[in-house]
Amino acid sequence: MRPFDFDRSWHFDVAPTDFWDVLERTADYPRWWRWLREFDGGGLEEGTSARCVVRGPFPYSLKFTVNVVEMERGRLVRTHVTGDLVGPARLEVAPHGDGCTARLAWQLELCSPGLRDLARWGRPLMEWGHGWVVDNGVRQFRRRALAFP
Repeated sequence: MRPFDFDRSWHFDVAPTDFWDVLERTADYPRWWRWLREFDGGGLEEGTSARCVVRGPFPYSLKFTVNVVEMERGRLVRTHVTGDLVGPARLEVAPHGDGCTARLAWQLELCSPGLRDLARWGRPLMEWGHGWVVDNGVRQFRRRALAFP
């Protein structure tokens, strides 16, 4: 089964350092993102891990751990995801005009047997649900996190 690939960028009207300052407030993640049902992790630092449960618009939850492999404050966080999903993911932040650009990319495979079975016939719906979580996540980050740094 082919992995779920994702690679998108967004512009934010804040400097990269301000963006990163907000991103490091990991304790606020569940407040910003209602679909993040559980989040248990330390700060955004190399060597840390965060256990997550995500519930999108469908009646199933994804359980996974995000392990921070590499971190360059203000510029890059590279991770490896394990659990229901497995694979690499990264966030790159760069100055752009009067703000910054954030590029989020991952290539994740489903490891849960139930989810793999579901993907055989329901992959288009799973991809739509994934897009729903990401699009809502960016909107919520703008509205809930960046509006009140």
